Amino acid sequence: MQHTEYGYVSPTENHCYRDLERWLADKKKRERRAEKHGAFNLGKEREHNEQ
Repeated sequence: MQHTEYGYVSPTENHCYRDLERWLADKKKRERRAEKHGAFNLGKEREHNEQ
């Protein structure tokens, strides 16, 4: 058992937590990048182009 911020966990659980934290960090980066480049404004751009 290893002591982590989640308490005492097995090495397998620790590996899973590490993978999950890495995935969440990458997800936040992707969302910030997409928001910065206007990926969430596609609907507005389509409406504007149709008029």
